[in-house]
Amino acid sequence: MLLGVGNTMLGDDGIGPWIAGRMKQCPDWHTEDCGTAPENFTGVVRKIAPRLLVIVDAADMHLSPGEFRRISPETIGQVSFDTHSLSLTHIIGYLRESMPKMPEILFIGIQPGSVTFHDNVSEPVIRGGEAVAEMLCKGKEAQIPTYIPENTG
Repeated sequence: MLLGVGNTMLGDDGIGPWIAGRMKQCPDWHTEDCGTAPENFTGVVRKIAPRLLVIVDAADMHLSPGEFRRISPETIGQVSFDTHSLSLTHIIGYLRESMPKMPEILFIGIQPGSVTFHDNVSEPVIRGGEAVAEMLCKGKEAQIPTYIPENTG
């Protein structure tokens, strides 16, 4: 199951919903465009009880626009996700408490370029989104590089 998170009216921030739409053509995937309120989809996640839950969102990781990374739960607090009303860590905590068998959860962040009101998703970010969708459709999510935070100390 894939949840695409982001605001489609803010340029590259709309890449999560864009990928959710693109992934609808992939067999064996249930996808949801969560917009800026992924917490509204916890009931769907609980009902479907997927083996794997993928959450895709634009994330500022100080990379080039369109680059993407798997983000571990331990480092998610070091990445900037700007447009949701409730943090992803709170949503995961809720799912852990409310589901008898917790799915494997994979966060994928895609570096935005422009998040300007009324812009479309940029070409570099679309290319990154295409690559993510293709890897997921083919079951190659393990090949997505892992985010390693910059050493700020």
